[in-house]
Amino acid sequence: MAQVVATLQQWYTYAMENADPRAKDWPLTGSPFPMLTIIASYLYFVKIFGPAYMKDRKPYQINGIIVGYNLLMVVLSAFFFFYGGSKTYLFGKYNWMCEPVNYSTDPESMLLVKLGWWYLMLKITEFADTIFFVLRKKFNHISTLHVVHHASVAWGVWIGLKFGPGGHNAFFPFINCFIHMIMYSYYCLAALGPHMQKYLWWKKYLTQMQMIQFIIATIHAAIPIFYDCGFQPVFAYIIIFHAVLFLGMFYNFYRKTYTEQIRLKNKSRQILEEMKKNEQQQAVEQNSLKKEE
Repeated sequence: MAQVVATLQQWYTYAMENADPRAKDWPLTGSPFPMLTIIASYLYFVKIFGPAYMKDRKPYQINGIIVGYNLLMVVLSAFFFFYGGSKTYLFGKYNWMCEPVNYSTDPESMLLVKLGWWYLMLKITEFADTIFFVLRKKFNHISTLHVVHHASVAWGVWIGLKFGPGGHNAFFPFINCFIHMIMYSYYCLAALGPHMQKYLWWKKYLTQMQMIQFIIATIHAAIPIFYDCGFQPVFAYIIIFHAVLFLGMFYNFYRKTYTEQIRLKNKSRQILEEMKKNEQQQAVEQNSLKKEE
């Protein structure tokens, strides 16, 4: 046991010594433990404390707050996509194929580090998605996919900020913010009330877009493994792990939610058609008997 602890300490020391020093004194970036504490607190609240607290209470009526929150998330996602994109992948500043991390302290590079820190704050803020589910007693929405996705993305962003902000690592936040602009627009419309349901027929396509996002992220992250542009492949493996994990979980959700629904609808339609045929056959037989009488 002592040997295991010593080995872990060596790995931790090695990792901290090789971290990006530019943000080491910023809030949450010096050590992993504050961030891990936030994630652990989130998990404890949404899975244990929150449901227990709400057990004998009525759901909070906070639709107005949720609409405002979703609008804010749309605006912030748009800001990171367009402004962050203008410093990276939009307008040809970054190589779409492979871009190394610039560890210098020039203003442009430091701006990307600052954007990375604020993007981490955005991912922490998104924990509110689940907290709202708890306060509204929508416990069926707090799925393994939902919780793992929120916690893992926040942790992955922290790793990217700590060890390699910018460069090839910027691609996933770039496309993720585009998806989140659309996703939070959907959530905002849904929070306006049941009368908006007729305008929300495109939920299935939103899930498809999310899965396409992970496929693109996986392919893009794999490029530095085969093409050396100065980007450390270890980051590529981390991105691929998360993207493949989320792709599998989202596909499982999609299959259960939509494919199974279609199968059940078809089966129900088939049963109804068979019942109708049987009724018609019985009617024909009854008419035949009456004629014979």
